[in-house]
Amino acid sequence: MSEGFFQFLDIPRKTVVPLVPRCSQCGLYRSCRSPKMPPSGQGKKKVLLVGEGPALNEDREGLQFVGDSGQLLERILREISVDMRRDCYVTNSIICFARDREDKGRTPTDKEIGHCRPNLVKTIEELQPEVIITLGASAVKSLIGWLWKEDVGPIGRWVGWQIPSQKLNSWICPTWHPAYLLRTGKGRENDVLRLLIKQHLQTAFDLDGRPWEKAPDYASLLKCILDPVEAALEIEKFIEAGKPIAFDLECEGLKPDNPDLQIVSCSVSDGRSSIAFPWHGRAIKAMKHLLESGLPKIGFNQKYEQRWLRAKSGIKVQSWSLDGMLAAHVLDSRPGICSLEFQAFVLLGQEPWGDEIKHYLKSDGPNERNRIREVPLPKLLLYNAMDSLMECKVARIQAKRLGTKLNGTESSLRQERVAV
Repeated sequence: MSEGFFQFLDIPRKTVVPLVPRCSQCGLYRSCRSPKMPPSGQGKKKVLLVGEGPALNEDREGLQFVGDSGQLLERILREISVDMRRDCYVTNSIICFARDREDKGRTPTDKEIGHCRPNLVKTIEELQPEVIITLGASAVKSLIGWLWKEDVGPIGRWVGWQIPSQKLNSWICPTWHPAYLLRTGKGRENDVLRLLIKQHLQTAFDLDGRPWEKAPDYASLLKCILDPVEAALEIEKFIEAGKPIAFDLECEGLKPDNPDLQIVSCSVSDGRSSIAFPWHGRAIKAMKHLLESGLPKIGFNQKYEQRWLRAKSGIKVQSWSLDGMLAAHVLDSRPGICSLEFQAFVLLGQEPWGDEIKHYLKSDGPNERNRIREVPLPKLLLYNAMDSLMECKVARIQAKRLGTKLNGTESSLRQERVAV
């Protein structure tokens, strides 16, 4: 089941990068003194700094970060005992000067960032940094827009994370661009932002080695079961094991108030394996046994499962242990960070797995039928199984950071290497 998992789901390849940059479509190189500026720095600490783009001073000198913001960055790095030119590699999201009508620098457009993205990818492939620090929104759009989704949203949701990218086997550590620090301070240094940027940089340089000894093969942990009797037997194994489990439902609508809408499938995971099956026959009885037992339960927006199970199967879930969505909000109150896909990416480096499926889960209203029945059942079950697996793995990390336990006793669950 693991080989070709995401190809099997036919998920649109948003992260595919052309083999060569689209310089002819961009055209910025035509008006530069230093076109297609190569990366610089010795990279002794195997850290890559990614800025926005060359400014006027950089274009004149042919070197990144030689202007006011670059000098500020150098000063902050020296305070944490880092020499930027010696210890880091340095590049930008675009490698040509973006000139405005007054011959001043400007923010690169999303199209320009996309045209130049292959240059950043090539730089990463050649230099093999262990840590990549993205400075500012353009750098986040370039790198995280490739690894996660094109629409990365505001940079405020990204700064301060240490993301263990599976694709690159590098830590990705976003923070603000030093130019933003000067702008918010009206030409002077903004003391609060300066402290935060310094903390983000210190944390990034404190990371030891790569995030993964070997990138995980989560798809190999997924199992789809069409036979409800076989599913019931697998569910009983989870009960016998007595470990905390995550479970997830896929339904015909957002809310269960419409009597014509039904639960379609369910998945269960203990973090080491994940099964998914149609909500039918013996599987329902086995799930009732599991959900009404004292086994600790993990959910993500658990009120959704709670309402659907009560309304459609008369099941009252017992022994909730952790809600990953609420835990995300408790740990970090910033908006836009509580979705499962976001948490799975920033905590586990897991790229999105359900863009194609989610299109069919939307409906015209909370009590209206969605198009879930149009999704081939094997695809739906794989998506459902991945949800539970990620919920369980994310919950382990969240519980560790909250200083709590998923089962009320000393946990024997093995923590992910990236959890700390």
